[in-house]
Amino acid sequence: MSTRPKVLVTAFGELTDQVFPEKVREQLEAFADARYNDLGRTFDEDELIARIADADACLTTWGAPQFTPKALAAAPKLKIIAHAAGSVKSFINPEAFARGIVVTNAAGVIARYVGEMALLLALACLRNLPRYHHALAQEGGWEVTTPGPTDTLRDKRVGLIGFGATGREFAKLLPPFGVELLAHDPALPEEVLAEHGARPASLEEVLQTCDVISLHAASLPSTRGLLNAERLAMIQDGAVLVNTARGALIEMDALVSELSKGRFRAGLDVFDPEEPLPPDHPLRRLPNVILTPHVAGPVPTRRWEMGRQAVENVRIVLSGGVPPGAISLEHFEMMA
Repeated sequence: MSTRPKVLVTAFGELTDQVFPEKVREQLEAFADARYNDLGRTFDEDELIARIADADACLTTWGAPQFTPKALAAAPKLKIIAHAAGSVKSFINPEAFARGIVVTNAAGVIARYVGEMALLLALACLRNLPRYHHALAQEGGWEVTTPGPTDTLRDKRVGLIGFGATGREFAKLLPPFGVELLAHDPALPEEVLAEHGARPASLEEVLQTCDVISLHAASLPSTRGLLNAERLAMIQDGAVLVNTARGALIEMDALVSELSKGRFRAGLDVFDPEEPLPPDHPLRRLPNVILTPHVAGPVPTRRWEMGRQAVENVRIVLSGGVPPGAISLEHFEMMA
């Protein structure tokens, strides 16, 4: 009988191949005996219990089963749940933290691609791509009858609301454009912002003076509706608002009202309260908005990076170490 640690992988279907492809499975199987999801769907509670009893670690991704108190109690050897995706709030019970089980996610990997998407949306809005695309693809013309302002990111003032992992990744992409970078994040000391080339600023200064405003704040009770009608009205004419964070940060009715005036443009990857965005939602009809369906994270061809990070976290814990970015109970409680 093998004395190597046992790891349960809950991924199924195409996610197994995308997040845990052969090269990642080889990395895992170099130090552990792996057991994979044999049902092709999410485990229910009894199915998880039947498979996790002797597991030292568990690897999850989207479609993770529920780690209920009963399931956790059935896994006395479990030392880590490593999630190869974002938030773990929907399937991890706080009992895991009381048990001392290490919980990790792939936030660092995801942040790189969210930062890239924020840059893409900012550039597309500045260069007015929606209007040009509509003129050529939908109207069959060449000249844009109502082009609106077209601009560049170079030498602009960029303001970030929230300066966590995704905000910092966005900031890393900005130096070639020579921007002035402002950041509003009351939770961080000014020296942390300065280390990343950002000048601390109030929320009002970011909204009133920045050419590009990008949201990177967490979705908390205190940040819900952070950009309400009064604050949206502060955004200067011709500016660009980007949201790759959470839809709940913006009051959607107020945003629709403000965008309908045509004063500024927006690139939106997230929405509130509904995703997918309803077919008749007024945002779909506005010419100064770019909409994407919550796809700012890693593209399918790079999802293996999340799996690789999760496997490395498992290796660290089973070797007696503490992985970087382990989720604390406090962090867990603030997750969306």
